Amino acid sequence: MLQPSGFSLAPALALPLLLSGCLTNPVQPAIDPTRFETPEYRAQKGLAVIHASTLYARGGTGQGVAVALVDSGLNSSLPAFQGRVRDPGFDYVENKVGTFDRIGHGTQMAGILAANKDDHGMHGVAFNAQLIPFRFGDDNEPFFFDSEIAQSWQAGFDKGARILNNSWANAIPATEINEARYNQVMPESLVTARKLVQDGAVFVFPTGNELRREPLAEPGLPLALPELEKGWIAVVALKSDGSAINAKSNYCGVAAAWCIAVPGGDSGAGQGLLTTGKDGDYVQTAGTSPAAALVSGALAALHSRYPELTAQQVRERLLATANRTGLYANSEAYGRGLMDLEAASRQPPANHPDQTL
Repeated sequence: MLQPSGFSLAPALALPLLLSGCLTNPVQPAIDPTRFETPEYRAQKGLAVIHASTLYARGGTGQGVAVALVDSGLNSSLPAFQGRVRDPGFDYVENKVGTFDRIGHGTQMAGILAANKDDHGMHGVAFNAQLIPFRFGDDNEPFFFDSEIAQSWQAGFDKGARILNNSWANAIPATEINEARYNQVMPESLVTARKLVQDGAVFVFPTGNELRREPLAEPGLPLALPELEKGWIAVVALKSDGSAINAKSNYCGVAAAWCIAVPGGDSGAGQGLLTTGKDGDYVQTAGTSPAAALVSGALAALHSRYPELTAQQVRERLLATANRTGLYANSEAYGRGLMDLEAASRQPPANHPDQTL
């Protein structure tokens, strides 16, 4: 919010206002984030960068919030996901209830998002959230699976998910997409996305891993269809320590108004984010895919902190409180800035404009 410059209260007016408390913020209750900063927490390097422990100390762990995971499936039998699966979801490759994860991508994203806090390996950013997994297509371009993706979104929403994680995108620059072309590429998905955004859903997409200055089609879709913006987030991947954009990530570019930056890891030994492997081990992952999963989990954790808000109001709060200082002020690269869960979870003062979020 812009602050008026050169404005000051006359001394005769300032004292009674200060005495009445109108110029002071309510005292925040004492919290202890350090009790959440366990070896498991520190093993997932991105959590400290986004100040997740402060959100946990304020009660935001994802409890009661579901996220639809639209990906390569999930190995839900792993201990990391015991109690974390609200519904078995559906496998459109094998056409059956429940999912099999052949390539491991979905299980890795699920770990970043919601793996259990159980003193093993690492835990997800929303370690008490629940997942609804869907499997489509494995290694092929998403546009081959338009119907399956649309059905996954609708089914996830119908089963209670208002946050839809999509760690994938079609390899078309957002600047080359208009409504007519996207209607050729993903007609069923377009209809469903419009409907679900209108109904309150939030879609999360990675900007892509081509080291371009513009995002891919899905993360940039509100450029062509502005009505989607209120239910959309694009995600840029930073290095694990948050020091800069990673070696592969596309910029926010035309999606800057609905884009946020989070750690996604980088290539090289020990430079990725630790997560769950499909066979029960812990593995490194890097790119905008895990960055998107981190944001979806953060939305879930923050929503459990503010259950009175809608998912789209939580989305707006997450974007509005991002850190835009220093290098993160470059909106072309980092959009709204570095996600900051301490700031996002800070209780706003009474009658503050944030109360309407």
